[in-house]
Parts: sequence; structure tokens; C-alpha cells
Amino acid sequence: MSIKGNIYKFFLIFIVSLITFSNYSHASPEGTLKQAIHWSISADWLDPSTGQPGTLGWFPLQLFHDALVKSMPEGAYTPCLAESYTVSKDSKVYEFKLRKGVKFHNGDVMTAEDVLFSFWRYKGRQAKLIHEKTEKVEIVNPYLVRFHFKTPFPDFLDFFLPGATTIGWIVPKKYIEKVGDVGYKQRPIGAGPYKFVEFVPGVKIIAEAFEEYWKKTPKIKRLEFYYIPDQTTRVAMVKRGEVDIATQIKDVALDEAKKDPRLRILTPLSPVRFLIYMTSQWDPKSPWSDLRVRRAASLAIDREMLAEVHMPGCKPVGSIALAEDPMGVQFPPDPYDPEQAKKLLAEAGYPKGFYGGKFYPQITYWAYAEQIATYWRAIGIIIDMVKLEPPAWFAHREGGKMKGDIFMDPSVPPTIGLRLAYLFGPTSYGNYPDIQALWEQYQKEVRIEARKEIIGKIQKLIYEKVMWIPLTEVNSPAVFGQKPKGNPYKIQPYIWFTAPFEDMEIIK
Repeated sequence: MSIKGNIYKFFLIFIVSLITFSNYSHASPEGTLKQAIHWSISADWLDPSTGQPGTLGWFPLQLFHDALVKSMPEGAYTPCLAESYTVSKDSKVYEFKLRKGVKFHNGDVMTAEDVLFSFWRYKGRQAKLIHEKTEKVEIVNPYLVRFHFKTPFPDFLDFFLPGATTIGWIVPKKYIEKVGDVGYKQRPIGAGPYKFVEFVPGVKIIAEAFEEYWKKTPKIKRLEFYYIPDQTTRVAMVKRGEVDIATQIKDVALDEAKKDPRLRILTPLSPVRFLIYMTSQWDPKSPWSDLRVRRAASLAIDREMLAEVHMPGCKPVGSIALAEDPMGVQFPPDPYDPEQAKKLLAEAGYPKGFYGGKFYPQITYWAYAEQIATYWRAIGIIIDMVKLEPPAWFAHREGGKMKGDIFMDPSVPPTIGLRLAYLFGPTSYGNYPDIQALWEQYQKEVRIEARKEIIGKIQKLIYEKVMWIPLTEVNSPAVFGQKPKGNPYKIQPYIWFTAPFEDMEIIK
């Protein structure tokens, strides 16, 4: 054969191989994966502008939407809808270069107009703080956006992290202007790996693969999530093959699941630490305003036993910051000393104890909270436990309806700066003048070492005042059937549900 013929033959083989590889890389999604989940979802959480930034609310965002920058297996600040970003030396200008060709589920192409629209449309808990800091958002061209802030804002990207805000998630401007906010919650359109199919509040959420997702074509055709509040029922559903994954399995239900050789137990890492908030500590008429009372409440809790029984593999904590956080300061957890707790209560004028108010734990950790109530009852602190579904719990917590009472909340944001922004933010129940002054100083400072020193002082004061009671680390064991392939918990320690959803696989 001639040289020309050989070249032609080689070229033909190359083209066929390229087509074959392309078809393999973009294989159509197949199959269905079902999960029995432990939390119910509000319609507000389907819309990034009103989404719940905690780990519960982050789930529909990862499913239906995408962000400029988000936590991924590659890192906490992975460029997604923005292919790159830069920050000015004074932390006052952030520039995002947008990824071209990104499509929303209705076929609209994402541009800077959608970014601008999404930013100002955000209505979440930190909206006032972030919007007031913003001087302007400049559209340089359809794929380049600059955020200009009035003062240095070194923590801006941290607000994109799980547990912080939902401000970095982008929605289609034209579609929302057409259907309105109510219509959007009924039929959300995003740029994420899965398209919305159906949502029944308190029952289920159904999604279908978006084959034009910019990153990759999801491997599973259909994802179904069913809210099943009872963990024993969730495990039984996996055993019967009705679902493939059951989330948040603890205590006796977890022990039973471990006995079944057909099941796998996977435990994602979690950035969560449980804290108890005493919202009336700033009311001079409340017993909780006395430091001795707050310290007594802390000493009355056996953290070692709490962790062993309800959070196997977790440790007691004395700080609100993660051990991995370079800006965090670690303090020893208070020892279990009920006798000293009783002495402190007597010194504070409550030798027979007192009524501590209503106690609002999250429903998924009810048994954990009941144990705390038992410890407190032993030293004379009596509380009434109130059970609320997750959407109602968050509405109460952020709506100021827990004022004068106590609640137990997993502190979710991964950095101490974000945790304090959440705790001192618009939904805060109070603060101390010395801590507030330091916090305001911290927000204006851009020098790393100076910021570290200031936030260290804040953490020390919080610990000394027993402003919150740290309890233990938190984990979320899940039970897997035969169908899910590998370990789908890839975004850790920031997200504990199965994600990224586009990477999940099933055994065929």
C-alpha cells in the first residue's frame, strides 16, 4: 500500500477510535438508586436564594444546582461555574472568569447576567451582611464578573462553603423572571447534574440525570430520596431491597445492621460539633445568666458516655473550632463532675435546682438529647423537650422563636470564622460587648497573623464564659445494600451525604 494509503488508513482508525472513546465517555445514564433519608426538606431549600446552608439543606443544591466555587473532592474552593478566580491584595475585589457553554436544565446558557441576578436575589441569613459590604458587581463581559467591596472582605470565599451561605449558587435569570419565585420553587431549574422531577414535602424528592451537565454525564439515570423518620424502618427497607441506602443509623438500629453480612456500613467524616445554646444568658433575671450555672450544666454531662453510646468513634470536645482549622484554638472538654455541678448551683442560689425552659434538639438526634436531659435532671435542672421536624426547627431557630429557651445545634461551618459569623450573625440571640468588639475588629483586619490573634482571643473568652456548651464530635453512619458501588462519600469533611451525585455508580 502507498504511503498516502497508509496515512488514510491510520486517519480512519484514529477517527473511529475517537468516536468510540467519545461514546464511552458520554455513555447514557442507566438505572435507579433509592435512598431512605432521615430529614425532610422544605420547598424553600430547592431555591438557592432561600436555601438552608446547613448540611441538610445543601443536599438539594448539590443535586439540582451548581456554584461559582464549591467544595469538591479536589478541594474546598474548587472552581466550578467559574473556571478561575482572583483576589486583590487588599481583599476588596474578587474576579470570576466564568466557564463558557454551561447550560441550565431548560437549555439557557449561563452568563454574567445570571451571576449578577443570583447574587442580589439571595435572601438567606447573611444577605444583609454581604450585600451591605458590596460596593458594586461589575459585568466586565458576558463571562467575566468583578465583585467590589467597600472594605476588605478576606472571608468572602468562605461564605461559599457548606454551612455558611448559598450565595454562590447560580440560577437562570430569564426563567425566574418568567415564572416568579413561587413558580420557581414548584419547578426549580438549575445547572447541576440532576434535573428536578418531583417533590412531595415530607415524603420524597425525585431527580433525573442531566446529560448536558458541563462537568460530565451522570452515571445513574434516576435518583429517588424518601423521607423515613424512623431509623429502624430505614434499615428494614434496605434489607428488603426497597431502597439501596439508609442514612443516619445509630444506636440499636446500627448494631442490628452490623449483624447482616449483606449490608455495608459507611461513615462519612463530619465537620459537625454539637453545641448547646442557652439563649437567655443575657437576661439578668434568668438563672442561665450566672456563669456558675452554665458551668454546672456543662460539668453535669458525661461526654465520654455520650460519644460511646450515641456517636461511636467520636470524641468529646471542649472547643467550637475543628482541630484541623489553623485559626482554631482547642480547649479541653469539661470533665464529668456532677457533685461539683451541684455545688456551683448551690453557690449561685439554686440548691434545689431550677426550671431551665424548653429544650429544642434536632429530631434526628433525639436520643442523644434525651441523655443530656437526664444528666441535667440529676443535678436539678428541669427542661421540657420540644420535637420539631427539620424545616420547622430551622424556622424557629432563625426566626428568633427559641428566645428564652435552649437548643442543641450542630455547628456546621468548617472554619472558625464562618462558625462565628453564623453564631454572631442576624439570627444571633445575643453577644457580650468584649467579644462583639473583637469580632468587629477581626472582620476589618486582613493580616493573617493579626486575624489569628484576634480570633484566638474571641475563642478564649467564649470558653471562659461558657457562652455555649461543646459536647462531642458527630458522625452519620449509613447502611448500604448491594447496589451502590464503592464509597460515594467523596466531599469530606464538609459534606456527609452521598456526593458528588454525578460520580455515584451502581453495580449492574
